[in-house]
Amino acid sequence: MITRASLISLRNLDLAWSRILTAKNHQHKRMFRHLYYAYEPGSRANLVLLHEKLKGGWKATHPIRVFMPKKSGLLRPLTLLPLDDQIVFQAIANQIAKQMFDRRREVEGRVVFSNCMNADRDSIFFLQDWRSTYHQFKVRLERHLSAGNQWIAHFDLAAFYETISHRALQRIVAPAGGGNELWNQIREWFCVWTSVQGGIQVDHGIPQGPIASDFIAEIFLLPLDEAMRRSGIPYIRYVDDIRVLGRTEAEARRAAIILEMECRRWSLIPQSSKFDVVHATTLNEALGTLPSIAESTGREADEGELDETSAVEILRDAIKGRPPRVEDKSRLRYVLYRAGPSKRVLKTALNLLPRHPEHIDAFVAYLQNYSRSRPIQRLVWAMLNSELLYDYVEAELWIIAARMGAPQELRQLLSRARSQARRRPFSFSMRRGLLTFFMSCRNAGVYSNTRTFQRLRSQTPYIQSLVLHQLIDADFRRQGLATQLIQNPAPSPGMVLAGQLVQRNLSLSTLGVQADALAPEVRNVFEGLGLLQGQNRTKFDQIGDLLRNCYGITYWRGWKGLLGENYQHALQLLLTADNKFKSDRSGWLSSQNSFNDAVFRAFQTFLHAKNLPGAVAMLDPKNRLHPFGRLLDQQSAFSRVFPTLSACLRAGNDRRNSIPDSHPFEFKSLQRTKRLKMRERDALKGRFATAYSEIIAFVTANI
Repeated sequence: MITRASLISLRNLDLAWSRILTAKNHQHKRMFRHLYYAYEPGSRANLVLLHEKLKGGWKATHPIRVFMPKKSGLLRPLTLLPLDDQIVFQAIANQIAKQMFDRRREVEGRVVFSNCMNADRDSIFFLQDWRSTYHQFKVRLERHLSAGNQWIAHFDLAAFYETISHRALQRIVAPAGGGNELWNQIREWFCVWTSVQGGIQVDHGIPQGPIASDFIAEIFLLPLDEAMRRSGIPYIRYVDDIRVLGRTEAEARRAAIILEMECRRWSLIPQSSKFDVVHATTLNEALGTLPSIAESTGREADEGELDETSAVEILRDAIKGRPPRVEDKSRLRYVLYRAGPSKRVLKTALNLLPRHPEHIDAFVAYLQNYSRSRPIQRLVWAMLNSELLYDYVEAELWIIAARMGAPQELRQLLSRARSQARRRPFSFSMRRGLLTFFMSCRNAGVYSNTRTFQRLRSQTPYIQSLVLHQLIDADFRRQGLATQLIQNPAPSPGMVLAGQLVQRNLSLSTLGVQADALAPEVRNVFEGLGLLQGQNRTKFDQIGDLLRNCYGITYWRGWKGLLGENYQHALQLLLTADNKFKSDRSGWLSSQNSFNDAVFRAFQTFLHAKNLPGAVAMLDPKNRLHPFGRLLDQQSAFSRVFPTLSACLRAGNDRRNSIPDSHPFEFKSLQRTKRLKMRERDALKGRFATAYSEIIAFVTANI
């Protein structure tokens, strides 16, 4: 039975936060990635704060609803919950998963293959990799065909997520009615999360987008899976795409009737327009009625870039007719999320974009390959000057225009943007897209500061947080724009600005802000980043503690003495690296390498002060710092004295120089740079641990 104590425990909240970070619901996460990074430095303290709120009278917050176009011409909602609500929602899913683990495992890999739980109940990875389970799905389908079940009846559920009954869900998870008081609270939260501010609250539906919803939806279908398995009918399901099979057409149709009756028992409505019975003798024929590639909403971290030849070949299979139209959406999206710059792929994408707005997120993902492109600009400018049907599509085009436009080009669209900003009602998507555009115009000098600030201040804190990366140096002057935003009672802008201050090597005093003016969540982030000195008066070395916990090396209190006045800056770099370790491997290496650079120079200062071998000049004849990589050259005096230490640091610096965020191409091979893989990260982590241990041992022996 789920209890309040287990639900709101720090352990469960911490697991919920980890699972949100490691989830692969890319379409949803791209709207929050900036906030996830911002929250992480203060996550431990903020989870404690959330725990205390849940012990009292915490209330769920109404979400933002984003409406994305569908192929049918109608709209599909994406629900954006505030961070605390996402954590609580995932915490609920964690507890449901624990209670339903054994029962759900009976059908996973047998009749159901979507959103399967990780075998380790406490793993930070909530669900198994979809590629593995989708492969199992195809294997099971082939077995059914080989057994002579070559007639397939196809079901698709109408408005599945919106029709999930909260009361029925409780009955499935807690059939004996255990924990009614807690379930009443959970159902109250669900009602808030499935309605908008001022809307009518209903007792059905779950928010679309969070990975917790994907799993809870599977639990809601569990009685259906169990009933069909007991019936002996060949049955197979992937999310709400359900198939029953038979040896004859009549047998398949009888099975479909049984399936429909089971669906209606739980108020699930099959879409009659999508019901079909087909004959297939091979797996490829059967997959013709199924997604041959599971529909992609993003590229996995360990996936390489798709080469141009493969991309063009897959696109050829996905597109038919004249003018060309998408026949296989899964293949199209697979390519757009994985292909690199290519004239042929770009031409195809630009031809398709106006006719297929339902794939706008995939088109936008592909266009990220280009910082500027005349063909892209011509299409985007033309579309923005026409009447577009969908706000979501138009907003994405405004963001592209803001990113690519030169000052004169931005000026050409400015009157159109002003006109659109006067429209009512004004959707979230358009507020975000136009604000991004106005900020770019301001930065390019074609729109006034005053009007831009007025527009920015009028937006919700979440929308403000989405555009803070566009702030310029002048905005961080004392009592400037950043000063006003960082003191917002809602935490989103302040948490994001904390990271901005680290990047700019600024502090709260620079902005003229006192710590007590910050929201509690923001203070926790600032303390986590080491930007509030004296707030946590500890007697231990924070860098030593972090390196002990992260790298398993000996705890050492001497980092403050070694780094001297640069200690706080180095600490911020290390904390930033630690925050990105799981969620952004390449970002982790970039920050960790900067920390290594700071430590190396402090170590050199120590060697010079002690007149020890291995000391090298830090400055060139023009009194400028030598680059880190040059100082680690294998032939340098330092490398000859400390060969292992030098090799470990050099490995990190070399790999850091060959990630896309640093350089687009390798200097020697001229090949495209690649993002850091998990095994590379773990190998470098081991080498860094060796380097830090050697520094500790040497300094300790020579003090």
